[in-house]
Amino acid sequence: MAAASVTRVVRRCEEAKSDGNLGTCTDLASCELTSFPVAVYQLLRNTEVHCCILNSNLLKLLPKRLPAQFPHLQELQLSRNQLQSLPAELQQLQQLQRLDISHNRFSIFPEAVFQLKALVSLNASNNAIVGVDVGKLGGMESVADVDLQANPLAEAVHNDLQQLPRPKVTVSPWEEHFQDME
Repeated sequence: MAAASVTRVVRRCEEAKSDGNLGTCTDLASCELTSFPVAVYQLLRNTEVHCCILNSNLLKLLPKRLPAQFPHLQELQLSRNQLQSLPAELQQLQQLQRLDISHNRFSIFPEAVFQLKALVSLNASNNAIVGVDVGKLGGMESVADVDLQANPLAEAVHNDLQQLPRPKVTVSPWEEHFQDME
């Protein structure tokens, strides 16, 4: 990580500790992170983090220890990275209400999402997701809305998602994806 990026991460963590507002929301967006800095755990120890913004970085993996280190997360923003999967340990985030994994490289709907009992809103748009376990998604009692726009969903999955009484699932018209594949 470049020196300027390290400085930016440290500065934002220090702000998180001193500024009660940012202490609940740690913003590490656009810090050119290729991995989650271990130092962040130390810098934010004894700080109850409710929101973590990691948008617009170069992350390929979410660290397995992140949920254990930040167990009070209610919002996790991972948009515009290079993620292809989420660790099973994500299920430890039993207070997580909002998850944004849009604009990544998911081809399979992340199984870990189904274990998030408090999840209300999921943005998984602009990935390469072809299939979703519609039954499991429909069985998630707390989920109110799911955005799956701009994913090449299989036609049967697309149709099944639109038939769900809840949650509200937003998908792109299936014809758009069919035309893109021709």
